Amino acid sequence: MITFAHDTRRAEDAVKAARRRGLPIPDEIPAVADMVTVAVKAAHMQAPARPTRDDIPATPEELAAAIEERAHAQRIAASHREIGTDYLEPLARRYNQLVGDQVPGWILALQPEFNALVKQLRPLARKLPHSLDKNHLDWNDPRVTTPWARIEGIALQLDQVVRDRTDMVKASDLAGEHVVDRELYAVAKLPAPTVEAVVQHQMRTHIGPEMRQWKDLRQDPVRRWVHLARSEHLTIELATPDEVRQRAVVRDLWYEGLSVRGVAPVPTQQALKAIETALRG
Repeated sequence: MITFAHDTRRAEDAVKAARRRGLPIPDEIPAVADMVTVAVKAAHMQAPARPTRDDIPATPEELAAAIEERAHAQRIAASHREIGTDYLEPLARRYNQLVGDQVPGWILALQPEFNALVKQLRPLARKLPHSLDKNHLDWNDPRVTTPWARIEGIALQLDQVVRDRTDMVKASDLAGEHVVDRELYAVAKLPAPTVEAVVQHQMRTHIGPEMRQWKDLRQDPVRRWVHLARSEHLTIELATPDEVRQRAVVRDLWYEGLSVRGVAPVPTQQALKAIETALRG
């Protein structure tokens, strides 16, 4: 029986993403992938189809020979299925391990393309009006349509880089990639909290609303990326292999600081010391 232990789909998606990006793929990976294919074919080998009236031989001797031939083919198919399945699990595990070992390097290799796209995005974002409400933009004005069209292409490319990173992550066991808001942390980082920023409720008045706005623009890639490019608090930066977890920790520090701040307009000295202690982690 073929189970999840034989599943190589996530690793295959990661390899496709790496190949799409022109990233180096060790020769052993496609070699083991070919062996997985051989094992899969063997594990699915079918016995001969049941004979029909058109397959009835003319003589008893021919029938005996046909039965012997079909019996042999059926034994071969059953043996292939059993042995192929035996090989499939260790081959799949080997393939998944080989791909998983490459994932950190592949993710780091995505950085230059991502950064180049962001470099193109920033000046174009400044050319658009402050309000990006589509119902109020003048779509006859080339000062709007020209940068918007260029950003559309950039946004599609950025989204593809992020999807490729996601496919790579799924083929690995990178820590921290399943935290809340991981999609945001994959492409942007929060500022480190300070005592002054916690006291002034910057998370509530600035950072939190910007995070929620980013989520609300999920189906609007142009406005979503422009929102990040213009943000005064969220910094666009593709996360390195372990950075999603680190960015989630920064967010937790903000809330730990807020939890001890209290609700007083001006925190007491005791509260300030508690904030400082919380921010040290």
